[in-house]
Amino acid sequence: MNRAELFTYRLFRQGVFTAQADLETAFLRHVGFQAQNQRAAALNVALQTGVTRSELLAFYREKGIVRSWAQRWTIHLLTPADLQLVVSARQHERLPKAYFLGAEDHVRVAAHEIDQLLRTAEPLNRAAYTDHLSAKFSWYAARPQNFDYAVLQVLTAQGRLQMLPAATHQDWQLVAPQTTELLDQSRATADLIRRYLRGFGPATLADFIKWSGIKISQVRPAWQRVIPELTPVQVGEEQLWTLDPIAPATLQKLNDCYAQTTVIAASFSAAMTGYREKTWFATPAVQHQLWSKNGILRAPIMANGAVVGKWTYHLSKGQIHFNVDSWGPFDHDQLTTQFMRLAQFLEADYTGFTVTTLKLD
Repeated sequence: MNRAELFTYRLFRQGVFTAQADLETAFLRHVGFQAQNQRAAALNVALQTGVTRSELLAFYREKGIVRSWAQRWTIHLLTPADLQLVVSARQHERLPKAYFLGAEDHVRVAAHEIDQLLRTAEPLNRAAYTDHLSAKFSWYAARPQNFDYAVLQVLTAQGRLQMLPAATHQDWQLVAPQTTELLDQSRATADLIRRYLRGFGPATLADFIKWSGIKISQVRPAWQRVIPELTPVQVGEEQLWTLDPIAPATLQKLNDCYAQTTVIAASFSAAMTGYREKTWFATPAVQHQLWSKNGILRAPIMANGAVVGKWTYHLSKGQIHFNVDSWGPFDHDQLTTQFMRLAQFLEADYTGFTVTTLKLD
């Protein structure tokens, strides 16, 4: 497999070229969608499935989609079963001391109190959560900034908390999982490796560790269990692994179908978070355009086997206009189709896009 084929095959496995996938497939493919920005996650879902906003909200309710800390301990939208899998794989890790803000005893006491409350009262919004702890503990009023997030993260790491995705970022809708029983750590990690390789492969052990955020000491035994099932893939001097053999005819077919295709992803795309090494996806100069210093992952435009630009949008008074920074050629009509899909999802009138040409160093 050459570098161009790797680029196309990985994006294919991630569903970037798919416009009508069913919702459950889209969520299971990535083990959820990164949702530091929940709207960006929803846009990535819409690009892969073509669903409407109301259909997505109905799916959230039907499947019990949750918003929670997962891979790399960042916020994702995912199924309850996938959250249980991720938490089970991480169950022997300790949250860093910095999470506790110098108030670990109070964090753990508050976490226990909320755990007990959720058994009798849910969903629990932010106001009810705050009122309950304020009435219970005199020290709560002087808690450190971000104390409450530490409480929620402790409960999540114990498999005792989920958050519903329909609430605003400022509010919470906290619920208790249907089951708080965790899976065997080694088996859960092995299953997570298989899931990762199915959605992101070919890839390496180091890629999985980067994607998951799980320490190598916790991953290596499970990797050794899975490795006999895997197929090696050579790309240049690097050996990657995949679940199933990839026939040359398959690579040729994908290349023929998608080599000239222009597609987009929303910010925090899985292609940008799924691997240790990024040059398969973007050159260092392009990475500088996509990865901000403060951790924002910008929305890429891909065409002709490369990342050729990034995009943003402005939504006001029911109208949406897109802005494109480009450094490579793309198909204008195909990009229009992608933007119109997002406009439809956001229930806004599409007013076109403006292009600014950038020259990369």
